[in-house]
Amino acid sequence: MFDPTRPFVLLDDVASGRARLFSGLIETVVAEAPGAVVPALEQLRAPGLWAGFVGFEAGYALEPRLGERLPPAGEPLLWFGRFGKEAIVDAAALIGSGPAAVGPAVPGVTQDGYAAQLARVQALIAAGDIYQANLTFAAAVAVGGHPLHLYARLRAGSRAPFGALVFTGTLWLLSFSPELFFELKGRRLLARPMKGTAARGADAADD
Repeated sequence: MFDPTRPFVLLDDVASGRARLFSGLIETVVAEAPGAVVPALEQLRAPGLWAGFVGFEAGYALEPRLGERLPPAGEPLLWFGRFGKEAIVDAAALIGSGPAAVGPAVPGVTQDGYAAQLARVQALIAAGDIYQANLTFAAAVAVGGHPLHLYARLRAGSRAPFGALVFTGTLWLLSFSPELFFELKGRRLLARPMKGTAARGADAADD
């Protein structure tokens, strides 16, 4: 029986309505400092039902030149649990429904600040220093209700085909993404990234 008060990982295929539920936590691998990321990844080579997350900021730890740009310590850079159980479940039935409130998103950057960042990116591209950039910013959103119910509400309004719900025992992580990093079936590896997926043109010039 599903116990949402204990650590679990739910990997949600929103399009099909099915999800993989990992429960029955046995042990954890956690990296909270940059120097712990690579050793933690090595630990995950051990056999078992591993499920969890690698934070975006963990990438700073993998490139020495970016180490000094690592944001201040906050949530774990990496958290994985080795679980004793894996089950295919009906995601909607599992998470149920209940009261949940979602406020407006408050950008963490002003419009002028974003325009200045965009101008810098355009200048770097024009100079040939880079060919692309992911220019993003954080936004704060006030929420209310149990994280399960909040996930259910966001899931109902999201068109993203992939979702994830993680509870580490102290931290909740709710995720929705249009991207499939990769899926391995037998000898077939499938990826569906956001970029680079536009349809081909009529010829090379049209591309």
